Amino acid sequence: MAFIELQGIAKSFPTKKGTRHVLENVNLAVEEGEFVSIVGYSGSGKSTLLAIAAGLRKGDSGKVIISTQGRTVYGFPYRASVVFQNYSLLPWFSAIENVRLAVESMFPAWPRKRQEQQSTRYLEMVGLGNALHKRPSQLSGGMRQRVAIARAFAVEPEILFLDEPFGALDALTRSNLQQELARMCSALARPVTAILITNSVQEAILLSDRILPMTRGPRATLGPAVSVPLPRPRSLSLLVHDERAVHIEAKIVEFLTGFALGAGKEPHAQDPAVINGRQTSASWAPINEIPSTEEAQA
Repeated sequence: MAFIELQGIAKSFPTKKGTRHVLENVNLAVEEGEFVSIVGYSGSGKSTLLAIAAGLRKGDSGKVIISTQGRTVYGFPYRASVVFQNYSLLPWFSAIENVRLAVESMFPAWPRKRQEQQSTRYLEMVGLGNALHKRPSQLSGGMRQRVAIARAFAVEPEILFLDEPFGALDALTRSNLQQELARMCSALARPVTAILITNSVQEAILLSDRILPMTRGPRATLGPAVSVPLPRPRSLSLLVHDERAVHIEAKIVEFLTGFALGAGKEPHAQDPAVINGRQTSASWAPINEIPSTEEAQA
């Protein structure tokens, strides 16, 4: 049995126009210590799927099984952290208090001084040693997200659920935090298992062991997994010059644009990539983020 298993997940929502079917028959198996990214268009149901995987929302059918510490968990697992796109910090608390609250909830028996030491350690790891006592309103967007990442790691999680954690940031800050996240995952004493939701193919390649594209909704599901056998640490320059990275990006973008164009076909390893409706060679074609459905159909 895999460490995390999603079996036959389906989800729909009632609307004024009738039922909106978001997910259908989604299956996923993640091994312990693996970093998996799910890439797809905005509105395809990626965040809904992550919320179901993390036990924050119930699916209409199917089940989520997480095997941790020799037991099977249903619902939000013990020693799991979620990083959202919108920071989710308490505005009346300082950076260190926002982190300490999470540490206290995970380690209630620890004395307050030890909780503060743990919080300080992880804030310093993300470069916020000089901003421990600043409130979120005194921090930039990138600094707030660093607090959120420090909070997630300070509880020493076994599992990380990441819901487009850098989506609201500028490109330079986003790149820096991607590197910080990769570094912190590798610095933990034990391997962390991570599921990342993103609409950036490059981000997925930079961080992941495997990438799964999500089909366009309604009734979205996961496409075939693409392995990322690239050495770590990785950099954006590697993605530009490494032929394997170029091929991985081409396969993912071809699959996604194929569904956006209505073809609904899986990519073939020997086919040229189709990006924004145009064929490309195996040379680098920079796609930072997946286009919207309207752009793909233009």
